[in-house]
Amino acid sequence: MSDFQSGESGNWMSAAEDPAIDDAQRTREESRESPEPVPVRYSVHLESPDGGIKRRLYVDAGSLDEALTKARDEAQSFDDGPGRLRVVGVSEENASSEARRQREARRRHLNHIVETGLAVLGQPVPGRSDEEFFDVLCDFFSRAIVWPGRFSFPAGDAETDRLLNPNDVSSVMAQLLTVHLNHYGLHVTQAPPE
Repeated sequence: MSDFQSGESGNWMSAAEDPAIDDAQRTREESRESPEPVPVRYSVHLESPDGGIKRRLYVDAGSLDEALTKARDEAQSFDDGPGRLRVVGVSEENASSEARRQREARRRHLNHIVETGLAVLGQPVPGRSDEEFFDVLCDFFSRAIVWPGRFSFPAGDAETDRLLNPNDVSSVMAQLLTVHLNHYGLHVTQAPPE
């Protein structure tokens, strides 16, 4: 039974006064009461008005505003004149940032190949062919370039030996390779069965 009757209040010790609470627990409780902002790493993208100069700065800051201020201050240290570089993008850096950046760079590279290839071929959209050779080339480019590491190369297994459906990137690459081979008088023929 309690020494206090309902309605009475007792003198309860706080966590800071209680000797039974260890220092680690006290530190955790105090940190919950007054959390200090943990600096976040930001990637700030700067560019000159004409787009000729592009820089990326990494700054540690407690907020987005603080990151922008730090980046602008740092940009002025290597800038020829005030206001010459402007902020064009800011992103928070974390464990997945590098992987995302690599995927975006790969996608931009593939898009460039498709756009350039279509211009060279004089086509507004990638063409398709019913030839088995074209499908095999598309399958190769899909496995090796479009989705590297996602699909294994054929090795005698019925599942891995099936041809992947052609996509725009692999179709353009297959067409470019075919045009290139034809330009040099090289023609691919199917080997007779052994």
